[in-house]
Formats: sequence, structure tokens, C-alpha cells
Amino acid sequence: MEKAKIIKRYQNRKLYDTDASCYVTLDEIAEMIQQGEEVTVVDNRNQKDITAATLTQIIFEKQKRSETPVPISTLRHIIQTGDGSFSAFLAKGTEANQMDIIRQLETQVRELTMKLEGVERKTTAPGVKEAPVPGVVKSAEA
Repeated sequence: MEKAKIIKRYQNRKLYDTDASCYVTLDEIAEMIQQGEEVTVVDNRNQKDITAATLTQIIFEKQKRSETPVPISTLRHIIQTGDGSFSAFLAKGTEANQMDIIRQLETQVRELTMKLEGVERKTTAPGVKEAPVPGVVKSAEA
């Protein structure tokens, strides 16, 4: 795993790439990330990691220039969900998606069980010749 590139943010909001020894812009940090580089942004004054806030700012700035705005209903939903932060929205969305997947799987299991029971009823009906069911191997009767 390669070492993260350190970007220092100064009080005047300038961003300094300590590896390349030069100032960089938010767009240049976005390019670094798009190229797969690990980037950590720290506040030069207190050495606090502000990577998440900086990446959020990059997303915000790119969205402002985008031709396709985020739907207002989505933005309202993010604000209404939890504390209004994007991270809370994503966390709750992940939980909801997991529950949706579980419900879908439960429904599929119920449907398959009903189909299997129907096939079993047809094959055990008196006077009805058993038809082979694709993919089902019948055990030998004792």
C-alpha cells in the first residue's frame, strides 16, 4: 500500500502538496484522486485531518459547475434524514438498501418454496405419472 500524499491547508485556504513542493487547487486534488493516488489533507495550524471536509468541498464545487443539478427532492431528503449530513444519509441509505435486499430474498424464497410444493403435489397425486423435474434428483424410496 503506497503512502498517502500529504496536502497542507493553510489559514489563507491555500493547499500545499508536500511531495511536489507546490501549491495545488481543489481540481488538481480531484485529478490526483481520479488517478488513484491516496491523498490526506491536514490543517497546517493544528495538524487535524480535514480530508473528508476537503473532498466534500471538491464534490460541492464540481456540482456547482455541473450541467445536471441534483434533484431538489433528493437534497431535501438528505436534509430531512437524520441530522442532515450526507454521511448520515448514506449510512441510513445503506441500512435501508440492506433491508430491501433481505425483503426481496425472503420473497424469492417464499415463491420458490410455493413452486416446489406445487411440483411435489403434482408428482405425488394418485394415478398421475411422475414427470421428471429439471434439476431435481429424486431419492430412492425404501
